[in-house]
Amino acid sequence: MHPYTYGLKIGAKELASGDYKHAIRHLLVPVPYWRLVEFRLVRDAGEFRGTDRILDIGSPKLLSIYLAKTLGAEVYATDIDEYFMREYTSLRTLEGLPPDRFHVQVEDGRKLSFSDGYFNKVFSVSVLEHIPDDGDAECAREMGRILAPGGRCLLTVPFSPASRTIYKKASQIYWAKSGLGEDGDDKRERVFFQRRYSEHDLNERLIRPSGLRLKQLLFVGERMLSHSEKEFSEYIPFSAMVMVGLAHPVLSRLFHTSPASSWQKLDKPLCALVVLEKPA
Repeated sequence: MHPYTYGLKIGAKELASGDYKHAIRHLLVPVPYWRLVEFRLVRDAGEFRGTDRILDIGSPKLLSIYLAKTLGAEVYATDIDEYFMREYTSLRTLEGLPPDRFHVQVEDGRKLSFSDGYFNKVFSVSVLEHIPDDGDAECAREMGRILAPGGRCLLTVPFSPASRTIYKKASQIYWAKSGLGEDGDDKRERVFFQRRYSEHDLNERLIRPSGLRLKQLLFVGERMLSHSEKEFSEYIPFSAMVMVGLAHPVLSRLFHTSPASSWQKLDKPLCALVVLEKPA
């Protein structure tokens, strides 16, 4: 089963249970435009099995519960803020998953509470780019620490041929008052939002600090609007992207490239998958 189909099934179950707020979201946009690509990259490169103990650091949580439900793996779904805990604790019950198979807890990726070598798989989808200062390198180091010998780490981050740092108004960032932001920020001020990693950045900020061995590096871009710095989704108002939610798989097939081993093969590279392994 594809995560997109699974998201629709989750929405139907939530609707039947009376959880209309979350049901509408999952039924309209089971998996958004870019997450379709990233989920597929992580799922395919992860080679996940039912015997795995998997850590998800801050990713959109649908992939976590998908792996727990469809594979029977033991999965820890974590984030720096508790915003997701009520919803996914309820989903765990709805899906009939025991708490010792699908764990839902708050963790700071820069200082994880788990012991060395506790997991044999760890992934993080579109998260590390949002951690300010050297927090991304600290998180990569922690991933290397908690990964068991022979284990695999999978990361997706925004990519650019040259390094870019993006700022937004604090009022536009939902975690501005969480552990990633500074309490009391003036919401009119522009604050750090994310970085786009160059190939040099991937090595210096993620791969080298992790202490892990690079197994695979893939890049995905967009086929159209190649001369624009904006992505396709940035041209479409958020409300419109929600309304065409069921068309996201079609839009992804039309606009996204196939994964390439070199970003130079793409006219407009936008996303990188980094696959790391811990020597056995």
